[in-house]
Amino acid sequence: MMKRLFVLLVVLTLTLSGFAQAADSDDCLAKTWKGTIGNTPITLWFEFEGEGASLVGIYYYGSGPVDLLLIKDAGKPDRWQELDARDKITGYLTLSCKGNVLSGVWSSPDGLHTLPVKAGSHGAGPYSKQRLDGLKPVIAERSSIGGFGYEILAAKDFKSVGGLRLAGTERGIENINNALGKDFRAKLDEAIECFAYGLMRRGRDHGYEYEYSMSMIDWNRSFVVIGSIYSQYCGGIHPLSGSGATTYSVRTGKPENVSLWLIDGYRENIPKESALGKIIMEIYRQEDPDNNECLKVIELSGEGIWPTGEGIVFQPVASHAYSSCIVDITVPYRKMEPYLSPAGKENAKAFR
Repeated sequence: MMKRLFVLLVVLTLTLSGFAQAADSDDCLAKTWKGTIGNTPITLWFEFEGEGASLVGIYYYGSGPVDLLLIKDAGKPDRWQELDARDKITGYLTLSCKGNVLSGVWSSPDGLHTLPVKAGSHGAGPYSKQRLDGLKPVIAERSSIGGFGYEILAAKDFKSVGGLRLAGTERGIENINNALGKDFRAKLDEAIECFAYGLMRRGRDHGYEYEYSMSMIDWNRSFVVIGSIYSQYCGGIHPLSGSGATTYSVRTGKPENVSLWLIDGYRENIPKESALGKIIMEIYRQEDPDNNECLKVIELSGEGIWPTGEGIVFQPVASHAYSSCIVDITVPYRKMEPYLSPAGKENAKAFR
């Protein structure tokens, strides 16, 4: 009896030790890695995801667009199934983690071919960098407005993200293009991270998306107004979406604070019962006269506004539950006249 109990204790100890080692290995793996399989560069990312907070991984070769999903192989805590875009097993990774060093072996599904795996930790966040550095903007469309030319940009394999570049070599135009280029790159980075995070959190068949585009709203000798619209769902509580615009000074290339075009008292919160608030709400009612619920829940603000040839555009503020209530409200310049500051009246001349 004592001998049997001793054997059971040994087995239990070894089992618990195995679980502890697997847990320690998971904690060590849960980060971003950069290294090689054979001689081919790879970037890996492991994260605890799902209801049971199980460890999941993804990786890509070089700067390629395809994420390979890594799922722990049942019964083999140090081995990972490599799944392609069709969820077909295309290989196995047997990995060993110690501190900031990852090593192991990649093997083909039939086990006939193997390659060494070597990687080092890159902390949190840089999963997209290798791929991002390999993305080169291409011209998707050329257009013009008021005699000024510009280009709509896209990136291969991430067509859901669109940028914009102005034609011209003046310093102000170059500064604007630098700002637009940084924003385009930042949104590509977000898209890559979104797709990767969505894949790990929800799998390939559960839906995740990221769309962002820039558009030309207006361009004159003093200002350029660039619009943007986005929608994304990366596996969080709910989708995110929105739109807006940034006004740039052609002379300096810096963003213009259009709220300063308004007289004091309307540059932040705009009470709906105020003189300007009543004008904005009157136009809002014309857009959707029967939506009484939206009329109650929206708030008005002088922040985030932008000019167009027709007038100043305001966007109501509302919670996510009432995001459908957020529509662009254009107040004509003839109605805006009493509410424009001296600088606003002067700047508005460029659009009228």
